[in-house]
Formats: sequence, C-alpha cells, structure tokens
Amino acid sequence: MTLALGGAMLLFALNFALGVSLQFGSRWHPRPLHHALYLLTCLSTVLALALAWKEGHSGTLLLLLVTLLLLVPRTHPGRADHALLATLIGALYVLTAWRLL
Repeated sequence: MTLALGGAMLLFALNFALGVSLQFGSRWHPRPLHHALYLLTCLSTVLALALAWKEGHSGTLLLLLVTLLLLVPRTHPGRADHALLATLIGALYVLTAWRLL
C-alpha cells in the first residue's frame, strides 16, 4: 500500500506542478500529459485504497481522495474551482500519508 500511495502522491505532485505552470503562463501546453498523469494518479490511488482494505485499514481518507479526484473533471481548468479542488486534494494526500504511513 505504501508504494502505491507514494506513487499516487508523486504523480499528483507532478501533475499539480504542471497545472500550476500552465496557470502562470507556460507556453508549453501538454494537455495529453496532464490528462495521462491525472488518469495514473486516479488508478494508483484506487490501487492504494484496495491494498489498504486488504491490509485491514479503513481507507476512509483514500476513499475521500478517490471521490475528490473523480470530481476534478466537473471543474473548469483555469478557474478558481479547479485550482481550489486540486489544492484540497494535495492537502488530503499529505494528511493521508501522515495517517497511513
């Protein structure tokens, strides 16, 4: 579980940094990379959730993370709701890692 959660956190951090660079005017616009990192982040978080349940952890924070990740496509890139949700997810990854690792 720790490897899957660590991988999810790394993928999220890379995607978050990419998103922030786009927000601040980066001319390089790698939309396919941004979407691929998002998909890999979701999959690795679901894997961490499955492994946590298998190991007997409640996985409540991971389930909340998966739910919030699935809400991201409902927000609009470049607007405050997208950035706020991404920041909230990042904080929840840190809290989850602190609680589970």
